[in-house]
Amino acid sequence: MARQPQPLVQSANCSAADFGSPAQWRGFILNHPRRGEVPGKTFLGQVLGLTGMEVSFGSMLPGEGSPALHAHKQNEELYLFLAGEGEMQVDGERIPLRPGTAVRVARDGRRAWRATGREALAFLVIQAKAGSLEQATAQDGIVLDQPLAW
Repeated sequence: MARQPQPLVQSANCSAADFGSPAQWRGFILNHPRRGEVPGKTFLGQVLGLTGMEVSFGSMLPGEGSPALHAHKQNEELYLFLAGEGEMQVDGERIPLRPGTAVRVARDGRRAWRATGREALAFLVIQAKAGSLEQATAQDGIVLDQPLAW
């Protein structure tokens, strides 16, 4: 049976769920329309009610990789690699992956990745509509004059 996130909070201004550690992400199963069941992949958008981005967790065992190159119609992606080693190709260029590697891929970038190390390659993918960011956090944040709860 596929792993499910544990809901933590659901309110008008906040939703939270526990997806477990990267070592547990293999238990998530994505039902892909073309690939069937894909172990180690889950999207957070529906669970958390995301409205301006999509986020997914992924985990590939050593030797596993993307079955094909892909691109997007309108979204750019940010890949954050958290554990393991691998390589990614974008438009034919190969990029070594290890914990702490971050890769931004434009919507038209043809991308795929694979796990090449001895442990699972764990990663986080954030996708948002290309060109939609109007303000970075420093300009968008509002400091509130209220006490903290702790």
